[in-house]
Formats: sequence, structure tokens, C-alpha cells
Amino acid sequence: MASTPAAAARAVPTRMHKKFGKKQVFLPNHVIAFIRPLPKQPPNLASFAVPLKFNKLDLRDYLFHAYNVEVLSVRSFINQSPPQQKYGTHGKWYRPQSKKMMIAELVKPFVWPEVLPESQREGYDYETFKSIQDQRDKHIKRQMDPSDIPLRTMTAQSKDRKDLRQQAQDFLKRGVEWSNGREQQQEAINKFIAAQKEAEKWKEVEGDEGITERPDTAKPEGESKSKE
Repeated sequence: MASTPAAAARAVPTRMHKKFGKKQVFLPNHVIAFIRPLPKQPPNLASFAVPLKFNKLDLRDYLFHAYNVEVLSVRSFINQSPPQQKYGTHGKWYRPQSKKMMIAELVKPFVWPEVLPESQREGYDYETFKSIQDQRDKHIKRQMDPSDIPLRTMTAQSKDRKDLRQQAQDFLKRGVEWSNGREQQQEAINKFIAAQKEAEKWKEVEGDEGITERPDTAKPEGESKSKE
């Protein structure tokens, strides 16, 4: 008998039920999210956010065939979302779609890596994520209080908009000519028309019109012998 936890963990896969589904799905149309565990959650329990149509056998087959992860048991439950208003504090009341969660008991425990500090997240597009999150928070805050509308001069302008404004001011002050590139486009069109006209001169003559056969003065040898 296995006396240590490590030996027991190695003996579990031999006793597992190895029968899986035979349906092969190479391009699944579902999304499964691996949720970071709670502070006191043991490492052998993994939480997943799955579609509502998913069942326990689907999650077990998915983890085994996609990641070679063996599962001892799976528990599922549905979190029903509370009613809320469309725009936070006003708008029509509705109930968001429920979310299905599953907790799988893993044969081999998995420990999540520690969260990196903000100074070490440059290689993970953290600045882009942070700017998107800030804009989303500001948009939600504006929707909750429509009376608090910021002035145009108080909103931040992008670098492209600043460069376009500076370019317009330079055109007005210095009298610089501006072109949208249509001259080059018209020049290309004129070349194309000229090439078409040149090709029309070399068209083949339809049928045999205008072509006269050259009279053949030489007589075949057989005809000359017969006359003799």
C-alpha cells in the first residue's frame, strides 16, 4: 500500500477511468477561462468559467486531450446575475446572462505564479491594457452621471490630432501647398489610356479581309509531267 502522498498521487492515474468520448473537435467554438484561485483555495482545485452548455464530461475531456491534465472529479454550479439597470443608475432593468463555473480536482496540483509588479509588466502590453481600462472606467462613470459631461477643452487629445492641427496651422500661416496625391493618380490614368490606344493599333484583322494571296508562279512537278 502507498504510504506517502506522492506515492498515492502516482497510484491514482492507474485507477482512473480511462474511457473518454470519441468525438474529435479540432476547432472548438467555446471559450474556457482558467480563474485565479482564492487565497485559501488548495492547489489541487482549479476553477474554470465555462459556457452554459458545458457539462462535467466535456471539461474532463477538454483538459485531458488539450493539456494532458488528469482530473479526479468535477463540481459545477451556476451563478445567477442580479438584476441591474442598463446605464448603472438609470435605464431599463434587465438580468444579465448567468455564468457557469466548474471546479476540477486535479491529480497533480498547480500553483499559480506570483503577480508581477507594475514596473515589470512592460513586455506584456500592460500600458495598453491600463489605458483601455481607464477609458472604460471613465465611460462607465459618465453613464452613471450624465449631467457631468466634460468640456471639449478638458479632454485629452491624441498625438495624431495634435499633429494634424499643427499641420493645418502651418498651411494657413506659411501658404504651403497641399496635395492629396490625385495628380499622380491622374497621371497613371493617362498612361493607361495611352497604352490602350497603342494596343488598338495592333489589333489583328478579323477574318481574311484586306489580305490578298500572292500568285504562285511555280508549278508543281506532278502537274508539269502530266502535261508532257
